[in-house]
Amino acid sequence: IRKICDNYSRMSFNVGPTVLSWMQEKAPRCYQAILEADRKGQERFSGHGPAMAQVYNHLIMPLANRRDKLTQVLWGIEDFKSRFGRDPEGMWLAETAVDTETLEILTECGIAFTVLAPKQAAAIRPKGAAAWEDVRGERIDTTRAYRCPLPSGREIALFFYDGSISQSIAFGGLLNDGFLFARRLIDAHHRPGRPTLSHVATDGESYGHHHAFGDMALAYCLETIDSGSEALLTIYGEFLSFYPPEYDVRIVENSSWSCAHGVERWRSDCGCNAGTPGYHQRWRGPLRAALDWLRDQLSTLFEAESTSLLRDPWSARDDYIRLILDRTPDNAARWTARHSLRKPSPSDRSRILQLMEMQRNALLMYTSCGWFFDDISRIEPVQILRYAARAIELARGLSGVDLEPEFLKLLKKAPGNLPEFEDGERVYSLLVKPSRFSSEQLAAHYGLTSLFPSFPTDVPRNCWEVEAELSLQTDERKGSLAFSAGVLRIVSLLTEQESSFLVAANYRGGISMVCGVAPEKALRQLKDKEMEELRDIFADSQDKRMVERFGHNIFSMRHILIDSQRSLLDNVLQRDIALIEDTTRSLIRDYNQLLDYMTTLKVSPPPIISSAAEITLTTNILNSLKEDLPDLGEQLERHLRMAQKWKIKLDTARIGFAVTDWLRVQMEKLCEDPGNLARIQHIHNLLTLFLDSHNWSLNLYEAQNLYHDLRIARQKELAQFSSEQHRAFHHLGRRLRFSEEALQLSTCIENRAKD
Repeated sequence: IRKICDNYSRMSFNVGPTVLSWMQEKAPRCYQAILEADRKGQERFSGHGPAMAQVYNHLIMPLANRRDKLTQVLWGIEDFKSRFGRDPEGMWLAETAVDTETLEILTECGIAFTVLAPKQAAAIRPKGAAAWEDVRGERIDTTRAYRCPLPSGREIALFFYDGSISQSIAFGGLLNDGFLFARRLIDAHHRPGRPTLSHVATDGESYGHHHAFGDMALAYCLETIDSGSEALLTIYGEFLSFYPPEYDVRIVENSSWSCAHGVERWRSDCGCNAGTPGYHQRWRGPLRAALDWLRDQLSTLFEAESTSLLRDPWSARDDYIRLILDRTPDNAARWTARHSLRKPSPSDRSRILQLMEMQRNALLMYTSCGWFFDDISRIEPVQILRYAARAIELARGLSGVDLEPEFLKLLKKAPGNLPEFEDGERVYSLLVKPSRFSSEQLAAHYGLTSLFPSFPTDVPRNCWEVEAELSLQTDERKGSLAFSAGVLRIVSLLTEQESSFLVAANYRGGISMVCGVAPEKALRQLKDKEMEELRDIFADSQDKRMVERFGHNIFSMRHILIDSQRSLLDNVLQRDIALIEDTTRSLIRDYNQLLDYMTTLKVSPPPIISSAAEITLTTNILNSLKEDLPDLGEQLERHLRMAQKWKIKLDTARIGFAVTDWLRVQMEKLCEDPGNLARIQHIHNLLTLFLDSHNWSLNLYEAQNLYHDLRIARQKELAQFSSEQHRAFHHLGRRLRFSEEALQLSTCIENRAKD
């Protein structure tokens, strides 16, 4: 590694609210780096930030009604401001799908520019001229900004990216060589006498997901341009401020970058698809028609149910993003008070929040990927139908009106490609309805997971809050290895709906577990007698008595949250896995001398012995990494040498993943205590063992980034290192494959920090 570069601080970029909210929780270091990149970019680009906002949930704007378009833009702006701490100048339109009404709304909301594909330009003219020049067919000059005059008298700046270079990045192998990438951008356009903008637009997944090391090619490209004298890096906001549009442009209405037929990919069988042989997309039109019908029904119901509660229901929906971003009770109270006609009671607040959640799901059900691919049974259409199902559920609870039967009739008109999912109604019945998660199921989830003390009973903390009075009995009895019972109080953090339940869960061994759920008036503690009576019902598998006590609210492991099902299954199987591992370990101990003898004779062990040895040695290595004892290196060396000697093929994928995770944890600890010489040497020794002694290929990406971040963030502390610490830290950098040039540059920075 010669240098680690911050790509995001040197180019315009957009990351949508859905991805950013996930990153904020699951990848906080990367999330913060993206926010920091925008701050760095503002310093570099004359106060203009590289980050662009996005319409909130990637909805195809020309196919939405005006009300939904406005909410999408307002929510996208507010989400952006809450993260980047500034107003966005530009906004990315999902699939660059555009019509004039969308541009009008962007300007109403203060957006200065957006980016479109060259095929979306219809005609241009110099500002002030009367005649228009037709540029359809990607004949527009992409090297300048354009002004798009709008019917309202407003105007918005438009950039049209270079389609040829963008195609080469995505599909033509240009990311195979960062230098050629840079040359292509520099050499593509030359307009003597005026500044020319060379720019591309591509999906982020091109840089690494679709093309391995594409992020590195991009970094090399940007570094080549930045260090040269032939061109300057800029971003859209800065370029627009320096070089305002000199030409007007008209757009191709209802057009996008990813459909040759405008926006038909999201409403008809236009021929644009992902390429599954023999599949049609005749389901697209009926799916959109069904959702449009549902949207209109929900809008009517929303207005009827909110008129007595809210000053302006649609303004409240536009402002709901402020509550989505901060669902704390205090903010919820302020938000409802701000929009309510009168001081809201707890039940009023809950109804208002249910109405807002109904509308939020009505927006989410239009997310563009629901139509993009080849069949209605794929995960994307199923997901948008889940949003629809949630909106229907909320509507039913608020008004008593059940929209589902008519919705299913409309979905039946959407033909699928698979016999088992012959139409949209079938998809909804088999894949959507079973995924609904009721309060009773949540109570059962809590009860069943409470049977295992080492297993977390947590529920998604951004959805529900659970207060429990549970007692766990782990004394084994006939038909019961563990028993848990008590009362739960569940509060929805989204709608403030509350419910209390009695739960009684019994574990019989293996994956045999069952939980009964019954409504309760309030949270309470069970008496010992009641606890014993409940356990007696379950211990003898008395189904009749269970039904008498809990009705049909009896749940098993398959009814809990799907991620928890996987984790709980793994937890349950650990005991059996440990027994198998102990057996194979004992077997290999018995065959130790025989394996050595077979090795001497150059005889391969029988497959069943090889398999047992592979299980044993792989498990030993994984356990050693997990325990991380001081003699870790010696343990690993012993196991690896044994595998080498016996010619046993280890599970390199599992071990490689475990080593990568171990490195991440150790480097994170080192970031907290950079001068810990023992830890530096510990990491160095493990790397030497795997990379040098045994020639393994490890994923060092996270460890390298952490090492780099440590050198940048803790310069003053590193500058105070002793010579021994400096030497060890330097050697660790070389082992992580940093070049001497990169390490010497960092040392110079540290020395300046010291001075």
